[in-house]
Amino acid sequence: MSIISLPPPSTFIGAPFMEARADLLRAAGVKAALLGMPYDMGGIWRTGAADGPRGLRDASRQYGPYFFDDDVDLFEAFKLVDCGNAPMVPANPAKCRAAMKQGAAEIIRSGATGIFIGGDHSIPASIGEALSEATPGNIGYIVFDANMDAEEEVDGERFSNWSEACRLAELPNLDPRNMVMIGIRGSLNTRRQFEYVKSKGITIFAMRDIIELGIVEVMNRALGIAGRGTRALYVSFDTDGVDAAYAPGTSGPEPGGLTSREIITAARMLGRHGVSIFDIVELCPAYDPSGITARLACYLIFNLLGAAYSARGA
Repeated sequence: MSIISLPPPSTFIGAPFMEARADLLRAAGVKAALLGMPYDMGGIWRTGAADGPRGLRDASRQYGPYFFDDDVDLFEAFKLVDCGNAPMVPANPAKCRAAMKQGAAEIIRSGATGIFIGGDHSIPASIGEALSEATPGNIGYIVFDANMDAEEEVDGERFSNWSEACRLAELPNLDPRNMVMIGIRGSLNTRRQFEYVKSKGITIFAMRDIIELGIVEVMNRALGIAGRGTRALYVSFDTDGVDAAYAPGTSGPEPGGLTSREIITAARMLGRHGVSIFDIVELCPAYDPSGITARLACYLIFNLLGAAYSARGA
């Protein structure tokens, strides 16, 4: 596929559009680049995540590049750009996955922090492959989610939003013992998935652990596990990891999850620690007319980047 990314009607917080090409990004000194992945053919329940990138950009129109909390202009500090969307091919999941992988690979090779907006939670399979191939060392992975997504296949399909943990665990330089799941809860999680996770040595911090230990302690432990002997860190924010009261615009809303403050605290700790790439998935604007879920997604980006800027003392 020759087209790496397509320009959106409007960009994230009005950032300049730049095609997802490593040479262009490097030449411009880009340190953070956003790419939409409007894909939901991997969803096993309700659709709508393909509109996630549009919903995020629409919500961001009320914001600007200056982030008060860290006294930082994201355009100046990160040369932040919006690379538009990876081109989707209707009814051809394999070509869509290839396009997503190619776009992610270009951003990763440029050295910029990749910000990938889904799209359903199958997209980490493509993003993870790109990061794996570009990283000369081991990778850590932290995911915020209500569900383990650890079904090895669903009715014969290996690339659904219930299987991304299995696809990532198969990468040659992502040891499952460097994988951490945060916020797991509820009866959408099957015993079969739990047995898979235990057999691979993947760490789970269930919601009851967060309630008992607090998000700061859980994040300190998670960063220690994911960072042990690794050279890159991939973080995935599934919107259903957040309590449905704070993030109703998701494909699988679940009660009893992380609060907005807790997930923002986690994002700030990740920013201070340093991440290579991160995604925000299962954002479904159609189920949230208020737009608060998309605004929370904006805040995750602002806080992660803002904390990274403050941590480096710029």
